[in-house]
Amino acid sequence: MKEHYKILLVDDEEEVRKSIIKKINWEEEGFLVVGDAENGVEALEKIENLNPDLVFTDIRMPYMDGLELIKEINNRYPLIKSIIFSGFDDFDYAKEAIKMGVIEYVLKPVSAIELTEILRKVHKTLDDELSKKRDIEKLRSSYQASIPILREQFLNGLIHGNISKEEIAYALSEYEINLEGASKYIVATVHIDDMDSAIVAKELIPISVKVNLRENLENKLQAEIFSMYSESSITVIAGLPDKMSKNYIMSILSEAIKDTGRVIGVDLTIGLGIIVEDITRLHRSYTLAKEALGYRGIVGTGEVIYIKDMQPVESLRLRFEDIEIKEYINILKFGSDESIMEYVEKIFSKLKESRVHSSQYQSYMINVINVIISLVQDYGLELSVLTKTATDYIDLLDKIKDTGGFREWLLEASINIAHRIREDRVTTSKKVLDEAKSYIEENYADIELSLEKLCKYLHVSVARFSTNFKKETGISYVNFLTNVRLQKAVELLKTTDEKTYIIAEKVGYADQNYFSYVFKKKYGVSPSKYRQQG
Repeated sequence: MKEHYKILLVDDEEEVRKSIIKKINWEEEGFLVVGDAENGVEALEKIENLNPDLVFTDIRMPYMDGLELIKEINNRYPLIKSIIFSGFDDFDYAKEAIKMGVIEYVLKPVSAIELTEILRKVHKTLDDELSKKRDIEKLRSSYQASIPILREQFLNGLIHGNISKEEIAYALSEYEINLEGASKYIVATVHIDDMDSAIVAKELIPISVKVNLRENLENKLQAEIFSMYSESSITVIAGLPDKMSKNYIMSILSEAIKDTGRVIGVDLTIGLGIIVEDITRLHRSYTLAKEALGYRGIVGTGEVIYIKDMQPVESLRLRFEDIEIKEYINILKFGSDESIMEYVEKIFSKLKESRVHSSQYQSYMINVINVIISLVQDYGLELSVLTKTATDYIDLLDKIKDTGGFREWLLEASINIAHRIREDRVTTSKKVLDEAKSYIEENYADIELSLEKLCKYLHVSVARFSTNFKKETGISYVNFLTNVRLQKAVELLKTTDEKTYIIAEKVGYADQNYFSYVFKKKYGVSPSKYRQQG
C-alpha cells in the first residue's frame, strides 16, 4: 500500500493555490493536501497544528518569503521537507534553496504532467528515507547495542517482582543471564560505606566496585552483579546448586569485601536475603537483603549481614513495602484529604494487627518517617511542615514512642505536606504565568520578542510553557502577544495623531503593511479607517 505524505501549499495568490490543488490527483500520487497558506507567517502557524511532511512554497510573498520560511522550518521542524516553486528563473535563488536542503526547485508555470512527475520523484525520495528508518539491520544493530541496558532493566524488574515466569524464561536465554540451571536463588545488596578513596577517583568507585566483585565471585558463584536505578547500592543475584550452604556464600562475600578494601580502598557492607527456590520470589530475598543492610549500625560496617541472624522470622511480615511507599507518596502528591486519612488508617491498622515486638513497631514507624522526610526534602520544604512542635529528626523520633502518638503525628504530617505540595504546584504555575504576562506587557514593542526569547528569560522549556500557557489563558502565546500589541495600537490610534507606520513600530511591528494586515484581520478595518470611525 502506497504511503501518503501530508502537504502544505504556500502562495500569496489564492488562484494559484486553488489551481495547483485542482490539477493533481493528490491521493493517487500518495499525497494529502492538509492545508494552504498565503504567506510564510501564516504557514508557520498552520505547521504547528497540521504537522505536514512536505511544504510546497512560492518564493516571493509578503511578510515572510519562501526562503525565510524554509529557514524557519529547518530550525523548528528539521524533519519537514521543502519544495520551492517560483516564476523567477533566478540562479541565486536556486543556489540558496539548495544550501537549505530544498529537495526540488520548480519553475512556474508548471503543467499537471510536469508536476505529477516531480511529485512521483519526491514520493520516491520520501519512501527511500522511510525505508532506511525501518531498515531491519539497523533495528537489529540498535537492539544488540541496547542489550546491556535491557539486561539491567530485566534484572531490576526481576528483583522487584515485576516480570512473569514466561518472560523470565525468555530473558534468561536472550540476554545471556548467568542464572540458568540453578536450583535456588539468593539476593545480596552491597552498600559502599565510604565514597572517599586514596586509590580510585570518587566518580569511578561504583563501577570499580562492580568490576572487583565480578572478579571475586567469578568461578565461585553463578551470579549477576548490577546497579539499582533508584539507589546507590549494587545488587548481586546468585543462582545456587542444591548443596551450597548459606555459610559458603557468606564466606565468599566476606573475602570479596576484604579484597575490595585492599584494591579500591573502600569499605563495603553486604546485606544477604533469604534463599528462595522459585526465581519469581527473588523480590522477597531482595527486600530482606535491603532490610539486612539497615542493621549495619548495630553489626558494624565491612561485614556480611544475614537477615535471619538479625531478627526472628515472625517479625518479617511488618514491612513498609516498596509498593506501599509508592502508593502513599502518590496519595500525598495527588490525593484528597479523605483519601489521605483512609491511607493513614490503613497504615495504622497494619501496625496494630501485626502484634510484634515493640522494637519492630518503631522500625516500621522510622521507615514511614524516612519516606516522608525524603519527600519533604525533594520539595525543598522545612521540617516544621510536618508538625507544629518538632524541629528536627530527633524530635520526630520522640513523637513516635507509642502507636497512638504515631497515628496522631502521621495524620497531621501527611495532610500538612499534601497541602503544601498543592499550594506550591499552584503558586509556581501562577507565578510563571504572571511573570510571562508582565514581561510581554513590558516588552511588546520589541520587534524580536519571540516565544524562545521569553522562555529563555523565564528559564523554562518552550514546549512545556507553550502547553501550560494555552491551558491557563485559553489562547496561544502568539495570539496573546498579538492581542496585547493590537490593544496598545488601538490606544495610540485613539489618543495620538501619529502616523500608522510609527504606531506599528511602537507596538512591535517592523513592517507597516503586515501590521495593517494583522489589524484588519482582528478588527475588520485598516488602522486608518479605524481612526476615522472613531
